[in-house]
Amino acid sequence: MELRWATPDDAELLTRLRLDMRRERETVLPPADMTAFENCTFEYFKSAISNGSYIGIIASVNGNTAATGGIVLHIHPPSYSVPNGKTACLLNMYTLPDFRKQGIAGKIVAALVEKAQSCGCCKVFLNASDMGKRVYQNFGFTDVTNEMVFDLK
Repeated sequence: MELRWATPDDAELLTRLRLDMRRERETVLPPADMTAFENCTFEYFKSAISNGSYIGIIASVNGNTAATGGIVLHIHPPSYSVPNGKTACLLNMYTLPDFRKQGIAGKIVAALVEKAQSCGCCKVFLNASDMGKRVYQNFGFTDVTNEMVFDLK
């Protein structure tokens, strides 16, 4: 298995993998205009990788794309638990079905956590799917119960 850092040239691949992940995980209906959604996703990866706001990894096995994951770095006002205000959000974790249960996701998580630490982050947070939760728990992530969300739609 080989891990490599994503480049802007990987935007199309990352878009395809993210759309595959969304189709597999989502419980809501997809947007009516999937072409616009796909274009927005492609533009996000192209731009965010270029400006460093998204740091992604692509895993391959015998030259075949197997999995991906990434982090987005955040800077907030300092708190007691995050004294420098720097955190990372781990996201876009997806392993293609033929490559699951081989430890690939765990290696991606380890590399991304190490990258977040090298960027000065004090914490890494994520939103876990039922399928991925065990990977994160085995790594040492713990559940947090005080998070809420407000939908601006």
